[in-house]
Amino acid sequence: MKIIFNIFKILGLSLLGLSLVQASPQQKKIVVTQLNQLVKIAIDNNSELKSKKLAWQSLIQNYPQVTALNDPKLVYGESINPIETRLGPQDRFVALNQKLPYPGKRALKGEVVKHDISIAKQRYDQASRDLIVQLKQAFYELVYLENAIKLSTKNKQVLDKITHIATTDYANSNSALNDIAKAQSQYAQVTYDLQLLEELRSTAKTQINTLLNRAPEHKFNINSYARKPPKFVHPLARLYQWTESNHELTIADLTIQKNAVRKKLSRYSSLPDFDLGVRYTQIGDSNIAGLPHSGRDGLAVTFGINVPLNRNKNKAVKHQAYLNKKKSIEDKKTLSNNIKNKVKGVYFKITNAQRLTALYGNNLIPQANRAMKIAQIQYRENSYPKKSGSIAQYLETQSTWLNFQLAYQRAVADSWISRTEMEKLTGRTL
Repeated sequence: MKIIFNIFKILGLSLLGLSLVQASPQQKKIVVTQLNQLVKIAIDNNSELKSKKLAWQSLIQNYPQVTALNDPKLVYGESINPIETRLGPQDRFVALNQKLPYPGKRALKGEVVKHDISIAKQRYDQASRDLIVQLKQAFYELVYLENAIKLSTKNKQVLDKITHIATTDYANSNSALNDIAKAQSQYAQVTYDLQLLEELRSTAKTQINTLLNRAPEHKFNINSYARKPPKFVHPLARLYQWTESNHELTIADLTIQKNAVRKKLSRYSSLPDFDLGVRYTQIGDSNIAGLPHSGRDGLAVTFGINVPLNRNKNKAVKHQAYLNKKKSIEDKKTLSNNIKNKVKGVYFKITNAQRLTALYGNNLIPQANRAMKIAQIQYRENSYPKKSGSIAQYLETQSTWLNFQLAYQRAVADSWISRTEMEKLTGRTL
């Protein structure tokens, strides 16, 4: 009886250690990286985000180029066979021409570029938002894996002790062979699960490192404690309304506005551009004696226009601009519908995760705790002579408790992940 009492003492201490995994998470004695630290590092170092910012800054340089006049054209001519005039031969000339677009055309081109700059800025903001969302989701997934590894490690330790107890009892004819087989099979399964979880943790850390533009195998640790998310109180109708702040829809609005300006600009396809210049001609001395102003140089002002005679081409330019504007309007409607559809799906994920968190945290896990205590008491009462199936019954309740704990941690992680996805869709912090 004393040996059996010691065995139950070991079981009780192991069970107590397992039940306190979530109550008082143990932190490693190394520097722990917080989520806000990871976000800051990502914003400062992510290469894709830097590329979006450079693209935005590059487009800003387009505005002075588009709104400026074309460079003037300087022409010099040297006569091989000078043309004789009454005042003398035309030896050489210099001409300076400046192309002038129709009034208002440059301003509209500038407006198009301004909208391009605004779109590039929104794409940068969108990339920043997407980066933070990806990082948060990877972080919460990593938190789940860390908790799952801790739970599985404790479970493996308990199963190891139970397997040893079952083997000892079988040798003393106090338990059935089925008890040993069940304990060993659960031990093998949790060993495999633990290896899989550790590999998934390594993959999740690599994902975070790449988002931070660090070496894939860079070592870091996080706090595996994840608080229960607050109740999600935002109604679906309000979430639909908030989607107007979505970056994709903002970009769609800017695209519509840009195409509206382009439609106005297309009207200039049937209007002429102008060419203004000045021409200086050097005249040699005339061969006619006594001619007044002989050899006097010439100075002229030139003016020209292009003549947009191709009506089919000009009509096609205008119609294309009209179609592009209509297309951008329909694209926004499609995008808005898709976003609202995603909002409904993510809303279901949030509410479902919220229900599961409450179900496991308030009902199933406490029931599993009670079931384990009952199984422990029954095992103690039936300890001598041993009744077949008592260890198997305890293993079943202990396995159920572990599965409920893992499901609870999964629901907590899914709730946080879905909330970040909703923040992406609505363009605001929830």
